Amino acid sequence: LKSEEFSKAFQSLYFNAFVQVYNFGVVSSVVYGVSRLLLMANILTENLADGMVIGASVPITVNMVLVLTQSANGDEAAAIFNAAFGNMIGVFLSP
Repeated sequence: LKSEEFSKAFQSLYFNAFVQVYNFGVVSSVVYGVSRLLLMANILTENLADGMVIGASVPITVNMVLVLTQSANGDEAAAIFNAAFGNMIGVFLSP
């Protein structure tokens, strides 16, 4: 990838913000709600329910993002940027 592609991906502020809010906010919230429902229904133990929330809060690896984006013919620069940025801020946002 060329550095110009990364620069263009970095400048897509609304897209990048959407990706990060979706990954850390929406996915984690949905998994939290589902895990609590399954916990109240005595389908899951508390440790497993907590593990589901932690697993959903951890960012995806850069290599997996690249493979999935390439297979879907997506924007590789934006995918790598968001994966790397998500891993950086995931240190502070993940439980």
